[in-house]
Amino acid sequence: MKLRVSYAKSSYKNRTYTTPLVQYSYRDKNGTPRNKTVVSLAKLPKSVVKVVDEVLKRGDTSVLDNYVPKTSFRYQFSICVGAAFVAFGILLQLGVIELLKKHLTKPRSIAIIAFIIERIISEKPLSISALRRQMPDSPTHYILGSPSNPNLNIWYWAFGDLEAVREKILSELYKRNQKKGQVFLYDITSSYFEGNRCPLGELGYNRDGKKGKKQVVIGIICDSLGRPIWCDVFKGNTSDQTTIKQQLLNLRDKLGVKEFIFVGDRGMITNARIKELEKDGWWETFNYITALKRQEVLSLINDEDHPIQPELFDHRNLVELEHDGVRYVLCYNPYKLNEDRQTRERLLDKTEEKLKLIAKNVKDGRLKRKDKIARRLYRCIDKWGMERFFNVEYDEGFFKFKRNEDEIERFSSIDGCYVIRANVDKNSLSHKDLVNKYKDLKYVEQAFRTMKTTDINLRPIRVWNTKHVKGYIFACLLSYLATWEIRNCLEPVLLRDERKKCEVGSLQEVFRSLANISVGVFDINGETHTELSRISKKNKEILKILKLPSILSFIN
Repeated sequence: MKLRVSYAKSSYKNRTYTTPLVQYSYRDKNGTPRNKTVVSLAKLPKSVVKVVDEVLKRGDTSVLDNYVPKTSFRYQFSICVGAAFVAFGILLQLGVIELLKKHLTKPRSIAIIAFIIERIISEKPLSISALRRQMPDSPTHYILGSPSNPNLNIWYWAFGDLEAVREKILSELYKRNQKKGQVFLYDITSSYFEGNRCPLGELGYNRDGKKGKKQVVIGIICDSLGRPIWCDVFKGNTSDQTTIKQQLLNLRDKLGVKEFIFVGDRGMITNARIKELEKDGWWETFNYITALKRQEVLSLINDEDHPIQPELFDHRNLVELEHDGVRYVLCYNPYKLNEDRQTRERLLDKTEEKLKLIAKNVKDGRLKRKDKIARRLYRCIDKWGMERFFNVEYDEGFFKFKRNEDEIERFSSIDGCYVIRANVDKNSLSHKDLVNKYKDLKYVEQAFRTMKTTDINLRPIRVWNTKHVKGYIFACLLSYLATWEIRNCLEPVLLRDERKKCEVGSLQEVFRSLANISVGVFDINGETHTELSRISKKNKEILKILKLPSILSFIN
C-alpha cells in the first residue's frame, strides 16, 4: 500500500475549492480500481502539505504521525431541532418562557413548555402520557437541557399550578407585548369532554356537533389585530350574554384598561344586558359594538316610534340612523339573502300548519270557546314571531285565517340585511368603521378554529380535575399566542406566489421545512462537538423574518 497526497476538487457558487487528502489505491473484489482516503490535510498549512507529499513519495509514512495526529471519533446522536427551536424562540421573545420559569417550579415549567411546543409544531399532537414517554428523545428536551423527565403526576399537576397563576401571566404578557389600543373583540365557544367526571362539564349548546357530550364554555378576548389577551373557562351550560360583565371587569381591573370599545357577537350584548350595565355604572367607561338578532330587527320595525323601517335598507350603501343616543347602521349581505328567505318561508309553512290544525278542530267542534281558541292561536303564532304575516279572525265556534301577502312582501325587502348597533361617538368611528370592527370578530373565530381543529387540537378534553382543565385550556391558548405571532410575522411568505422569495403554503409546511434543520453531536479526542446541518435558503429566510439570531449564528 503506497500512500500519496491527492487533491480533491469541488465547486460551490462558481468557485472551485481544492482539498489535500492522503490516499492509497486498491482494487475491490470485482477488480475495479478504487481510492481510499486515510486522512484529510485541509487544516494544515500549504508548506506542511508539501513536505508530507515529498516524504510520502520517498515511502516514509512516519511523517503522518508528526504532522497528522491520530483522531478518536465517536458519533453520539443527531436530532431535528429546527421547528422546536423556532417555537421556543418565539415563546422566549413573547416572555412566556420567562414567566413560566418565574411562577412554576422547574419540573413543572419544563412539562408545560414541552406541552406548548408540541402543540405548536405537531400536526397531530401527542397525548400527555405519550409526550412524557418521548420527552427524553425530543428536541424540546435538548433545547431546554433538562436532565430529567418529570413523572406523569407532575405533568398533570403542572396544569393546576398554571391555572393558579393564569391571571398573573396574562396580565404581565399584556403589559409586555400589547401596544396601545381601545378595541377588544370577545366571543365564546365550547369544547367537549371524553368522560363525565369533570364538575365543569355540563350539557349545553354544543358548537362541536357532539350530542350527548358534556362540555365547557371558553371565552377569549382578542385585541383589534386578533392577538389573544385573555381567556376564561365556564360551565358547559353557561349562556354567552352572562359572561359579558366578567370580561369587562377583566379588562378594567386585571389588565388596567380604563376606556375601551367592546365588540361582541349578536345576541351577546342584549337590551337586558345593556340596561343591567347601565345600572352598574358602566356606561361612562366603555362603549360597545354589536349586531341585532333578526327578531330584534323585526321588533324595532313594528315599533312605530323607532326610525328603522324596511324601506330604509339599501342593498348598495350603508345607511346610518340614530335613536335615543344609539347608532344603528343598516347593512346588506348578499350571501344571507337566500338563507333569510328560506328561513322565513319555512317558519310561515310551520305556522300555517298549526293554524290549519286549529281551524280543523274548530270546524269539527272540538274547540268552541273563544278564550281557548285565542290561547291556542297565540301560543303557535307567537312561537316564531309570525303574527304580522297572518290575518286571523275568530269568535265562539269560528276561526278563519289567511296570509298577509302585502306584509310578507314588505318584509322580504330586508332579506340579507342586518343591523349594527353601537354607542360609539361619531368622531371616534365612522359608520364604515363600525361595520369593519364588527366584522373583525372573525379573528376570534380564527382563534377558536386554530385551537380546536387546525393546529392546536384542544378537543376533546381528556383531563377532568377543574383546575387541570382550566390550566390545560390556558396552555393551549399560550400555544395559539405563539402560533398567531409566527403566522403574523410570516404573513408575507405564507401565500403561494411565484413572486415570493420564500414559498410556503401553510404554517405546517413551514414547520415541516424547519424540521430539516438538525444538530449532530460527536466526541473527537474526548471533547464533545456540536454541528448544525446545512440550512436551506428558504429556512434562512424564515429564520431572518422571525428574528431568531441565535440559530442564525450557526449559519455564518
